[in-house]
Amino acid sequence: MVRKIFKNQSLLIFLIFALGFFLRTYSLGEVPVSMHRDEAFLTYNAYSILQTGKDISGNLLPIHLESFLFSPGGYSYFSIPPIALFGLSEFSARLAAALFGSLTVVVIYMISLELFRNRSNKNAISLFSAFFLATMPWHISLSRVAAEGTLVVFFISLGVFSYLRYLRGNKIMLVLFSFVSFGINLFIYQAPRAFLPLFIPFLAITLSSLRKFAVDKVQITLYLLLIIMPVIFILLSPNLSTRIQNLNIFQHPETKILIREQLVNDTVQGVPQVIARTFHNKVSGYSLLFLNNYFSHLSYDFLFSDKGFPDRFRIPNMGLLYIYQLPLLIIAFFMLTNKNPRISLFLFGWIGISIFGSALTFDDIPNQQRTLTAAPALAILSGVGALEVLSWARQKKYKLVTIGLFSLIILFSFFHFLIQYFVQGKVYRTWYRQDGYKQLVREINELLPSYDKAVITSRETGSTILFLFYLKYDPKNFQEETKDLNTKESDHISFYKYELTDEECPLRIDAKSKKLTGRKNILYVNSSLCNKEIEGAILISEVYRSGGSGVYRIYKVE
Repeated sequence: MVRKIFKNQSLLIFLIFALGFFLRTYSLGEVPVSMHRDEAFLTYNAYSILQTGKDISGNLLPIHLESFLFSPGGYSYFSIPPIALFGLSEFSARLAAALFGSLTVVVIYMISLELFRNRSNKNAISLFSAFFLATMPWHISLSRVAAEGTLVVFFISLGVFSYLRYLRGNKIMLVLFSFVSFGINLFIYQAPRAFLPLFIPFLAITLSSLRKFAVDKVQITLYLLLIIMPVIFILLSPNLSTRIQNLNIFQHPETKILIREQLVNDTVQGVPQVIARTFHNKVSGYSLLFLNNYFSHLSYDFLFSDKGFPDRFRIPNMGLLYIYQLPLLIIAFFMLTNKNPRISLFLFGWIGISIFGSALTFDDIPNQQRTLTAAPALAILSGVGALEVLSWARQKKYKLVTIGLFSLIILFSFFHFLIQYFVQGKVYRTWYRQDGYKQLVREINELLPSYDKAVITSRETGSTILFLFYLKYDPKNFQEETKDLNTKESDHISFYKYELTDEECPLRIDAKSKKLTGRKNILYVNSSLCNKEIEGAILISEVYRSGGSGVYRIYKVE
């Protein structure tokens, strides 16, 4: 029965791809609400490169974006074609992620076919694997934002597939294409810089032994040239390693303080110095922090509830995976460990290595974005587990009831996700997505011709880049206006008639002079946390988030 269902492979994989594509592109410009500052940085820089050949800091065809803490600029370049076709918008900004996320579904199908090519049920496993990635909440969520991780997952998956084909055919172009696919990720996102140096040797050792294929000099040379040397260059560069330096666990302030406090307590309690240093030192302190970080990514809270970070990616009461996938993963572990230990080692090792880089940081832990590279392996394992369940069910007396119940659980979970993401998600923690800027920019732009300038609070981070994005401001003009400014150190740089200030309430009654701080013919934008009633000022408009909470108030002086 299972073979009959999966007989028409081409049609089924097309339908699964179409489903994945629809889930990643439907209402793409509206869900999730608003543009996060990181999305705006990546895509307005793409718009700037398209228009002028330079990023907003004036650098010609940069590999890294100075204005975005020297983050890799790969996503920006992949965003240029959608922006050129559709103009600068939320839709075009996110389209690259949605397209590559959709294509990954097909690549996972092909990887599964290669991994299980000696099994009679390889077609069913591959289709299930593609289906689980196509409908995975984690992968869908990050495919619907201008986030680099989705592109990384595609190119890593493409590299794995090409490597598997190389092992089968020993064609030099395939291994070259594989390593190029891996290497390109170093210029898209930070996380692969920790993942790839570990993953590629692991891939070569586990899969080469699976096919009785020795790791050769060509692979070693490509690994050193395309992976290790660029990573070393990045680590040695003060600018390119800025985020690594700032976010690694060895800079974690609380751990440093805790170690000092423990040593002081040991001294006060009369513990010998040797014993104190043995148990309370940097090695033990940072090792414990790393292990806590690492295993938090394997927790139920992270994988099956909405406790993952960053907050802007959370789906209310929804995990990164469906709860029913937990037993499928357990079944796959036992089945593969017994029948295909090398494949089991490879897939679970893929997941384990995906967590390593994130565990070395202390910001937003456990992290969805940095560990998205685990999604393909989880999808394949879920596919293996699902097929085992179906194979078991068809041998039972009430097989139709069992299979029907299993299908019902999958459908219920899927539609629950759709409601939580597309309905509840619109009003869930929208303050983490800088919600309100689009309305604010529109209203300020309509009012500004009658005023000298607008003084705007930048309490909600990312003011400059979000104004540039929503205004579709001419990048050439911005580069000229800010050429003498250090654009990498501030996200509230003033330009044209927009004066961005770090004051929460630029228009207020001064506490000392008791006078109004503003003057006539200027628009003022205060945070909604400021006093609403200001003597001598007229409230023109209020800006609200999608959830109904206030975010800005626009004033003028009487």
